[in-house]
Order: sequence, then C-alpha cells, then structure tokens
Amino acid sequence: MEKRSVKTNRPVNRWKWAFTVLLAVIVLATGIVINRVTAPAPTPAVTRKADIGDTSMTVELNRHQVNALAANYLNRFLRGQQVKYTFIVGQQYATLAGDTKFLGAKIRFALNFIPERQKNGNVLLRAKGLSIGRLNLPVKIVMGYIAKNYNVPKWVKIDAKKKTILLDLNQYSAKRSLKYSAQEINMAQGRFKFLITVPTN
Repeated sequence: MEKRSVKTNRPVNRWKWAFTVLLAVIVLATGIVINRVTAPAPTPAVTRKADIGDTSMTVELNRHQVNALAANYLNRFLRGQQVKYTFIVGQQYATLAGDTKFLGAKIRFALNFIPERQKNGNVLLRAKGLSIGRLNLPVKIVMGYIAKNYNVPKWVKIDAKKKTILLDLNQYSAKRSLKYSAQEINMAQGRFKFLITVPTN
C-alpha cells in the first residue's frame, strides 16, 4: 500500500519577520553613521581673502568711558605738577576746569567747548562759554593764561585768539605703535567713535 505525503501549512510567525526587518534596519543605520563619522571633514569655502591692510578697528565709547580715559591720562601727565586741571565731557559741552589768577587771587573756572571732528581725524574744541563765579572775564584772557601757565601735552594746541583748542591726534600718534583717528563725535547721544590702526610697516 502506497503512502501519500501530506503537506502541512504552518502558520507564518509575524513576530519573527518583524524582528528580522528591525535588525536589518539597525545594522544599516549603524553603517551609515559610522561612514559619516569617519569621513574627512569638508573644507569650508573661503568667501573672502584675508587682506594685509585689515589692521584697523573702530572703537565706540560712551561719556563715562571717555571721561575715565581723560582722567587717567591727565593723572599720569600732571603727576608732580602743582597746577592741576580736569577735562570732562558732559551732555552738551566738553569742559576744561582749573584755577586761574586774577588780581592776585586764585579763581576757579570752567571753560565750555563744543567738540568737532575734523576731516583728518583730529578734534577741534570751540569755546562756547566761561563760568568763573561772578566775574565776567573774556574767554581769550583765560585761554591765554592757560596757554602760558598750564602744562599741556605737545599735541594739544591752544589758540587764544580763535578761542579753540586742537587735539592733534595725528601728532599724538606719530611716535606710538597705534594710530588714533576720530570717526564720530555725537554729544547729544553720548557716542564717540575712534579708528585705531596698527601700522604694517
């Protein structure tokens, strides 16, 4: 008697197939990550060549910072001097304050200036008024006294006739490693910009 082979249809194990697919996805993703991590980093595109002349920077200061710099400079410059004076930038004027003599008496004065930036980067102070107690002395006389009796830096030039004081930043920078130039003077907003240049030669 001949035996017939009977085929039995076994049910498909869905969980087994799902696990196999998941394992394949994990292996593939791991391979991609490893490939990207070990690949050499791309070279960044250069959008602009470095210019040798790029040695300048603009510095913006407020009133407090300008006054701090002025006080620090004058404290060092006037060290050991008998005659002292101050330079303060206010909301409307730049004020030079000190002492002067009139008829043998020492009198405290405050000379107000309006600063102006010149095309060459220097700063010109134009005298606008004088506060000297109850006395009414002409500005020219006080500025003449300052020019003769006050020890001022060589780069600060007083012209009593024109009632101006020139802050010659070009002369100040002549023997220094950095060059200074005024770019903006805005008294109303208290903003002062200076260009500082490092010479390449």
